[in-house]
Amino acid sequence: MAEQPQIVTGLGKAELHRILVRGYDLNKELVGKISFTDMTSLILRGRLPTGNEARMLDALLVILVEHGMVSHVIAARLIYHCAPEAMQAAVAAALCGAGSVHLGSSEWSAKMLIEALPRDAQNADLAAIAGSIYDDYSKRKQRMPGIGHRTHAEGDPRADTLFGIARETGVYGRYCDLLQSLSKVATERRKRLIPVNVTGAIGAIALDMGFPWQITKAFALIGRTLGAIGHIAEEIQNPMATQIDAAVKQAIVYEPVRT
Repeated sequence: MAEQPQIVTGLGKAELHRILVRGYDLNKELVGKISFTDMTSLILRGRLPTGNEARMLDALLVILVEHGMVSHVIAARLIYHCAPEAMQAAVAAALCGAGSVHLGSSEWSAKMLIEALPRDAQNADLAAIAGSIYDDYSKRKQRMPGIGHRTHAEGDPRADTLFGIARETGVYGRYCDLLQSLSKVATERRKRLIPVNVTGAIGAIALDMGFPWQITKAFALIGRTLGAIGHIAEEIQNPMATQIDAAVKQAIVYEPVRT
């Protein structure tokens, strides 16, 4: 008789009288004893963070919670208005909007950086690498993820804050430097400021902390989940989805096209 294949996980297991998470007893060792930031490190990296790592991770989780009445939280409000019995659908609508245009570019920025500068690269010339990245994206006429911001054209204050904390906690490393170099190259060649944006900073800092590029969007998703729920909570107390819907309908001009 053939042996049953084993499916191995190191995350968690629910037993009759206890729940295990990364080898810790959830109720006896974690709940009430560690923070949500600590739990994020434990789940994503398999270990509790150091004090400096916890401060940096906490900043990454907080920085994208709120950015005003942007399109994906408007989507959350409209979906909640349509289906108030399914708040999760409204939150999902907001998270589905985390892509290359808004909120989700941290992973693509991190991928760009690590492909240009592999972790095992030695004595790298960051200025030369930044120039190569710029040339490559310019040749393909593609926007470089992680730099430039329409709202914060004079510099994204969130990126500055994150880099400051990265320096204070000893996290700041060569991926942060490379992204800063890319911003400098783009600024020089385009003759206008092209600042590092917040998602680029998140991607670079996460790489310097050892996270794989594919997981860097997690910080945006975790933070904006809270933000979307905040907008839904406000929608419950101060409904505005009907006003948004009415404004859109009023702005639409119907012009049928016949061929």
